[in-house]
Amino acid sequence: MTRIKICGITNKEDAQAAIASGADALGFICVPESPRFVGLFPGAAEIARNLPPFISSVAVNRQPSFEPCIDCNALQWYDADTPSKFRSEIKLIRAFSIRDASSLDFIESEIARFRPDAILLDTYHKNVLGGSGETFNWDLAVEAKNRFDLPIILAGGLTPENLAEAIRQVRPYGVDVSSGVEREPGKKNHDKIREFCRTVRLVDLE
Repeated sequence: MTRIKICGITNKEDAQAAIASGADALGFICVPESPRFVGLFPGAAEIARNLPPFISSVAVNRQPSFEPCIDCNALQWYDADTPSKFRSEIKLIRAFSIRDASSLDFIESEIARFRPDAILLDTYHKNVLGGSGETFNWDLAVEAKNRFDLPIILAGGLTPENLAEAIRQVRPYGVDVSSGVEREPGKKNHDKIREFCRTVRLVDLE
């Protein structure tokens, strides 16, 4: 079963729609520069504290701070810094922005320094950390899956329209979507969330 993370949650209605559609995890952005930063939306951090059993909360940070802006089951971060301390029950997801084949060499050097529980592959963009809505070459994700003995979470430009192809090609541990199911930054399109989750489950049954 491919795990599903709906990222950039800012309000209760979107969280409920994601859970009802079958999402396994909800992502909450703890980066102040992001238009999806939970601090911009009253009550967003409270949502993470009140998720149902078996639904994970993921704090998305730029740096591996272990004092994230929400209560979380997992921490996802992008910068090259390595954690100095953490709660043992928190799973660690290192996110990497993929530009070309050289990005895989960088991943190899980074996980040699600090090995996370999983790696997330996102699209490189010079101006934004994630959620750009742009894809990268999924052949590189296949290579990463074969090269690194870690769960691979595929992100970057996934939409209900291209999702099936992405899963069939990569067969990742999980998929992560934010802008691909939005009507505007920080506000989800519930029909797209349902279609995204439905597509994952249909491909899993193939």
